[in-house]
Amino acid sequence: MKIRVKLFATFQKHLPRGVGLDGVEIDVKEGTTLKDIYHLFKLPEKTPKITLVEGKHQKENYQVTEGETISIFPPIAGG
Repeated sequence: MKIRVKLFATFQKHLPRGVGLDGVEIDVKEGTTLKDIYHLFKLPEKTPKITLVEGKHQKENYQVTEGETISIFPPIAGG
Protein backbone atom coordinates (compact mmCIF):
# COMPACT_ATOMS: atom_id res chain seq x y z
CA MET A 1 0.00 0.00 0.00
CA LYS A 2 1.15 3.54 -0.68
CA ILE A 3 1.60 6.25 1.94
CA ARG A 4 3.27 9.67 1.89
CA VAL A 5 5.97 10.52 4.43
CA LYS A 6 7.03 14.09 5.18
CA LEU A 7 10.04 14.79 7.40
CA PHE A 8 10.65 18.25 8.82
CA ALA A 9 13.51 20.31 10.28
CA THR A 10 16.58 18.21 11.15
CA PHE A 11 14.82 15.01 10.03
CA GLN A 12 14.75 16.20 6.39
CA LYS A 13 18.31 14.97 5.90
CA HIS A 14 16.93 11.41 6.15
CA LEU A 15 14.86 11.82 2.98
CA PRO A 16 16.19 10.81 -0.45
CA ARG A 17 18.06 13.58 -2.26
CA GLY A 18 15.88 16.12 -4.03
CA VAL A 19 12.73 15.45 -1.99
CA GLY A 20 11.09 18.65 -0.75
CA LEU A 21 8.43 19.54 1.79
CA ASP A 22 5.87 17.54 -0.18
CA GLY A 23 7.60 14.39 1.09
CA VAL A 24 7.99 11.05 -0.59
CA GLU A 25 5.49 8.36 -1.51
CA ILE A 26 6.52 4.87 -0.42
CA ASP A 27 5.08 1.35 -0.51
CA VAL A 28 4.69 -0.42 2.82
CA LYS A 29 3.17 -3.71 3.94
CA GLU A 30 -0.16 -3.92 5.72
CA GLY A 31 0.43 -3.72 9.47
CA THR A 32 3.32 -1.25 9.16
CA THR A 33 3.57 0.96 12.26
CA LEU A 34 4.97 4.44 12.69
CA LYS A 35 7.91 2.89 14.53
CA ASP A 36 8.62 0.80 11.41
CA ILE A 37 8.68 4.02 9.37
CA TYR A 38 11.11 5.62 11.84
CA HIS A 39 13.44 2.65 11.27
CA LEU A 40 12.94 2.73 7.49
CA PHE A 41 14.13 6.35 7.36
CA LYS A 42 16.86 5.72 9.97
CA LEU A 43 15.57 8.39 12.33
CA PRO A 44 17.55 8.54 15.59
CA GLU A 45 15.91 6.15 18.07
CA LYS A 46 16.51 8.26 21.16
CA THR A 47 15.24 11.49 19.64
CA PRO A 48 11.61 12.18 20.56
CA LYS A 49 9.29 12.51 17.58
CA ILE A 50 6.09 14.42 17.01
CA THR A 51 4.12 12.39 14.48
CA LEU A 52 0.92 13.45 12.76
CA VAL A 53 -1.17 11.15 10.59
CA GLU A 54 -3.60 13.12 8.47
CA GLY A 55 -3.02 16.01 10.87
CA LYS A 56 -3.78 14.06 14.05
CA HIS A 57 -1.16 13.14 16.66
CA GLN A 58 -0.46 9.38 16.81
CA LYS A 59 1.78 7.13 18.92
CA GLU A 60 4.55 4.95 17.44
CA ASN A 61 2.43 1.76 17.55
CA TYR A 62 -0.20 3.25 15.18
CA GLN A 63 -0.66 1.11 12.05
CA VAL A 64 -0.76 3.16 8.86
CA THR A 65 -3.36 2.62 6.15
CA GLU A 66 -3.46 3.14 2.39
CA GLY A 67 -3.19 6.75 1.24
CA GLU A 68 -2.33 8.34 4.58
CA THR A 69 0.14 11.21 4.94
CA ILE A 70 2.57 10.92 7.83
CA SER A 71 4.37 14.07 9.02
CA ILE A 72 7.27 13.60 11.43
CA PHE A 73 8.90 16.42 13.37
CA PRO A 74 11.79 16.49 15.85
CA PRO A 75 11.18 18.29 19.15
CA ILE A 76 10.90 22.00 18.49
CA ALA A 77 11.62 24.81 20.92
CA GLY A 78 11.09 28.46 20.38
CA GLY A 79 11.09 31.70 22.16
